[in-house]
Amino acid sequence: MEADLRESDSNLLNMTKQLDNANAAQKVAAEALEVANAEKRRLQEEVKSRDEEISSLRRELANAAEGRKVAEEGKEEVEARWKEVEAKLVNAEADFVANFHNTEAYSNFSDYFARVGQQEVLTALRTDHPDFDVKNLEARFPPPDAEGEEDD
Repeated sequence: MEADLRESDSNLLNMTKQLDNANAAQKVAAEALEVANAEKRRLQEEVKSRDEEISSLRRELANAAEGRKVAEEGKEEVEARWKEVEAKLVNAEADFVANFHNTEAYSNFSDYFARVGQQEVLTALRTDHPDFDVKNLEARFPPPDAEGEEDD
C-alpha cells in the first residue's frame, strides 16, 4: 500500500506540475490574446480612419469635378458675353467713325485736327523750351476737349 501511496503521490505531483504548466501556458496564451486583440482594435481603428479619409477624398474629388464643370460653363458664358461685347464695341466704333463729324465737341473735322496739331506744337514748345511762356498761346488755342466743355 505504501508503494501505491507513493505512486499516487508521484502521480499527483506530476499532475500538479502539468496543471501548473497548463495554467502558465494558458496565462501566456491569454496575454498573447490580449496583445493580439489590442493590435486588432488598433488596426480596425486605422482601417476606419483610412475609410473616412478615402470617403473625404472621394467627396473632394466629386466637388472638384463639379467645380470644374461649373468653371467650364462659366468660361463658355464669359466667352459668349465677350463676343457680344466685342461685337457691340465694333458697332459703336463704326457708328462713332460714321458720325464723328456730327458730334458737338468736334463740329468740324478739320478744325478738330487743326486744334490737336496746335496742342502738339504747344506741348513740344513746353518740352523743348521750358523757359518760353506759352500761357498766351494756350489761351488763344484751347485744347479740343476744353472748347467742347465750354459749349456744354
